[in-house]
Amino acid sequence: MDRFFALFMAPQPWHWLALGATLVGLEIISTTFYFLWPGIAAGIVGALLYFFPDLSFELQIILFSVIAVVSTVIWKRYAPASWTSTEQHPTLNRRAAQYEGRRVRVMASFAGGRGAVQLDDTRWSAKTDDGSDPQQGETVTIVGADGTVLVVTRQSA
Repeated sequence: MDRFFALFMAPQPWHWLALGATLVGLEIISTTFYFLWPGIAAGIVGALLYFFPDLSFELQIILFSVIAVVSTVIWKRYAPASWTSTEQHPTLNRRAAQYEGRRVRVMASFAGGRGAVQLDDTRWSAKTDDGSDPQQGETVTIVGADGTVLVVTRQSA
């Protein structure tokens, strides 16, 4: 048991490199950027320990912590917005919202403001924005979505 504790109280460069590789591997799987910077920090500490083998365990932990936190804060502050937000793709993962403005044909006559429309090769549930009842074959315009139900408006004549 003492050998086990001695192994972890005097880490070798490969310990830090293995931790870094594991964290970067987790980052590749998760794609969240949460594991990237600690993984890089572990790699840096491993490289430093390789060139300076007399670094104390406490100093190694402090270096790892400081590098991980500072690099994460810098990344959060200066990363391009396209990496961290969906502003450039406001309809990402909102399939129905991607169809706003499209004109579609009514498949089943509406009753009570609800019916079905044909969009490409798919039948979608739809409701009108004003409660009107378009008839089968009429053309309507998609103006929004309520979950998976398309909101449509009649064409102005």
